[in-house]
Amino acid sequence: MTTPALLVAHLSKTYPAKTPVEAVRDVSFQVAEGEIVALLGPNGAGKTTTVKCILNLVRPTGGEVQVYGHDHNDLTRLYRHVAAVLEGNRNIFWRLTPYQNLEVFAAYAGVPPRQARQGIERWLAFFHLEDFHTEVRHLSRGNQQKVAIASALVRQTPLVMLDEPTLGLDVEAKRELVPMIRRLAREEGKTILLTSHQMDVVEALADRVIIIQDGQVIAEGTPAELKRLFDAKTYRLEIRLAGGLPPAVQARWRLQEIEAADGYHVFSVVLPDPQRIYRLLDDLEAAGAELLSLQPDIPNLEEAYVRLVQSNGNGHTPSPASVSPPKH
Repeated sequence: MTTPALLVAHLSKTYPAKTPVEAVRDVSFQVAEGEIVALLGPNGAGKTTTVKCILNLVRPTGGEVQVYGHDHNDLTRLYRHVAAVLEGNRNIFWRLTPYQNLEVFAAYAGVPPRQARQGIERWLAFFHLEDFHTEVRHLSRGNQQKVAIASALVRQTPLVMLDEPTLGLDVEAKRELVPMIRRLAREEGKTILLTSHQMDVVEALADRVIIIQDGQVIAEGTPAELKRLFDAKTYRLEIRLAGGLPPAVQARWRLQEIEAADGYHVFSVVLPDPQRIYRLLDDLEAAGAELLSLQPDIPNLEEAYVRLVQSNGNGHTPSPASVSPPKH
């Protein structure tokens, strides 16, 4: 069996306080080599604490983390295999040029000078930064973000963690950076764990998505799999009926009215069993409604994410894929 690039097993973190805070509770997942995996969740869900535990910036209360088969407490191996860009572009030196920034980070990582020069030239060219000779503080936000990522990559680690890599970028800068991140995995063989609140970015980049809420993994799968959790279950119903549907019909089918105007009504209805569609149509006909359309409401990733988080908040938690603890 191939050793995953990253394995997190039953990770937990409780912050001591008068009332202890469980920031991470029994989180388990793994990332295969060459994968791009997105870690999503509302503010305060435990994403940042999870990432910091992986990087050993925060000491876990329990569980295990392995990077390429080695315990993350072996710091020498950890920093040889993992580079991270946390909190946007704060990890760069504002009064240095892009070249000088990469030079410093290569030296920190102990990269031999000849390899460092080759790596610096390679990553500056990769991110189209080779012609920028000014201090980083004078660059655009998008180019500053590229310098931050390049500074992590020059360390030559196979696993890269990117925290909100497109946060604060304008449309053009984001459009340019996203394909570059994709190329890191597809062409450069990097394994990437990223966090983001921008669902279009996640949908464009991620092979798999892990959703965390209240410190727990509530769902895991490809973007398509997460969207399919709601395929053919939620329907958009359009009818014409003066005066509206009888309250009893609406209550029986739990119809949620989305739009209403001049006898035209649009509802959202959840039908886990497609066979119930026919009974719903019978009830609509009996109420005198003219059916205009009934079609599956297939969500995009953002809508699926919102529904998952909301369903978990109501006590209905989708079953996440299980991850076995590492064998010794």
